[in-house]
Amino acid sequence: MLRLPNIYHYKNLRLLIAVPLVLLVIGLVLSTQIVLDTSLRGGVSIIIQTNTTISAATLASEISSSLHVQAPQIATSPGGLQITLPINQSLAQADTYLIQFYGEKSNYSAYLVNATSLSIAYQQNKTPALLQQIKQVNAEINASLLGMQTALRGEISALQPFGAQNNVTNSTDPGALQQTAQSAFGSASARYQNQTIAALHSIVPFTSYSYQQVTPTLGQFFLGELTNTIIIAFVLIFFVVFLIFRSPIPSIAVVFGAANDIIIALGAMGLFKIPLGVASVAGLLMLIGYSIDTDVLTAIRILRRGEGTPEDRAYSAMRTGVTMTATAIVSFAVLFIISVVAYVPTYYEISGVVLFGLIGDIATTWLGNASIILLYKKRKERI
Repeated sequence: MLRLPNIYHYKNLRLLIAVPLVLLVIGLVLSTQIVLDTSLRGGVSIIIQTNTTISAATLASEISSSLHVQAPQIATSPGGLQITLPINQSLAQADTYLIQFYGEKSNYSAYLVNATSLSIAYQQNKTPALLQQIKQVNAEINASLLGMQTALRGEISALQPFGAQNNVTNSTDPGALQQTAQSAFGSASARYQNQTIAALHSIVPFTSYSYQQVTPTLGQFFLGELTNTIIIAFVLIFFVVFLIFRSPIPSIAVVFGAANDIIIALGAMGLFKIPLGVASVAGLLMLIGYSIDTDVLTAIRILRRGEGTPEDRAYSAMRTGVTMTATAIVSFAVLFIISVVAYVPTYYEISGVVLFGLIGDIATTWLGNASIILLYKKRKERI
């Protein structure tokens, strides 16, 4: 086990707390440089495996000319290339109409159920009020059906560059309208993918590829859901820790430790250009778990144990925690190096986030979190 000096015997523990606070400020500044990957901002991400040597600038220029897209992004790595293209505007517009279509379809289904209930009630009690409600809900059903037809016509019009055709836009069968809407968008997306891959293959030969397309609307939905997930996680963490220690100070300290680790990781992402996407958010959630583990370990050792002085218990927790964190850092550092060499973007994002977050966790937990809890413990003993 690591032999480290007992820093908790220092008189001014508040100076130790200043270190993670400085890292917090630096992380906030650097996090403004974070870029979203295609899974959150929308676009097309293509990863190809090739042995052909070509400069990123030349490849970007040829792709822009061949596919008629602006500002394609090229990331190179031994054995592979990652090409990021903006979403095709026709597909993006069609996606907006498709979402509108499903909204109208949902309303149609709800109104239809309501109409059925009202009809059953009217058979048992034929009142003018129920008859008026039936007329109103039937009007809403017709309006929703008209909305579905309008949205479908908008989608088909947007997809005309891909040869989309439709003969049922005036159909009153919701099932037929939905099938047409789904197949039109799916066929257009497949055709665009084939055109894109064929154009890329003519520019730079490759042996294998992966293709991912996310529309801006879906990307915004993912971003909103992931943001809500992280917020809910922190709220639940606060309440669970509060139930354990019955005091707001340890709860705030634990939440501060996890939040600071996240901000430090975000700052590292901005500094090293690690994109924020679904994979990196998964890394952030893993980082929360690591942070809570060490923070709760520290709080329990200092507040609940009785052997030795609080400083000695904090030191014992630090020795254990630093050993655990160092092991995890080595593991994720190896994964980070492998992901760079083998060109695996998902592993690169996850390992990069967790690696830099764990490095920040050493300062946050053992200089900040432990010092806050130790000061709280000393103040509590004096009262």
